Amino acid sequence: MTNSTTRTSDSPKITEYSFASEGLAPCAIFALLGYYVHSHSGDAVSNSDLLFSIGFLAYVVVANTIAFENNQLQFNHLKENMIQFEPMGKHSLGRGQFITEKSFLIYFVLSKVLGFLIPLVMIFAAPTEIATMVTPSLVVVIAQAVAEPSTAGCHDVLRMTIPIGYNAYRLYGPLQTWAIDSYGLYLEHATGGSWVYAFNVGLAWVNLVFAAYNLFGFLILRALPLYFDKDETPRVEMAYTLLPIAKKNKSKKV
Repeated sequence: MTNSTTRTSDSPKITEYSFASEGLAPCAIFALLGYYVHSHSGDAVSNSDLLFSIGFLAYVVVANTIAFENNQLQFNHLKENMIQFEPMGKHSLGRGQFITEKSFLIYFVLSKVLGFLIPLVMIFAAPTEIATMVTPSLVVVIAQAVAEPSTAGCHDVLRMTIPIGYNAYRLYGPLQTWAIDSYGLYLEHATGGSWVYAFNVGLAWVNLVFAAYNLFGFLILRALPLYFDKDETPRVEMAYTLLPIAKKNKSKKV
């Protein structure tokens, strides 16, 4: 009896994840930035870019509710095993296996510099025709930055679809267009000798290659397989063979 009491008192306190306290601030900051960039972009950002940026996040949130019962099964598993949910730590991308690795941190910073910081500077400092090319890709990057903390409490399957989905759309949409159009714009101004047009071509193609590796190399082949463990990522029992609707009363809240 004494031993049991001691273990209970020594057990770490498990607090429930709260989006309002942990995810709302970064989401709001990036959402405001995205709105500002879009409002100053004119017609640079297409309706399809906006529809995907907002619609894919909405799809993941709805899917988490209908198909995965708000991820209750996974949260119950964590509570039963006295494990604190840490979306920016051991439950970050790849079950936290990357966040402490120096090579990943360099890779992460490089991706933000190439895909976010430099394009953000260019839309304000570069000529209008270059800013117009850069903006759609930047808006999708910002949308992903909003979506990732917004879905931190979703099921692992859905959390992984965020970087995969946004990278795939950006790769075959805005980035591809930017890379192709940047070269044509460079040829138009080749005789002027302005370095900014050459820099625009280089940045566009570096982003294209980086995004392709990030999607097909890192996310799909390196990060995704880490979620195949059914004990770490509990499987939700479905009510129907073809419809992604969870069975009711299978994952009561602990």
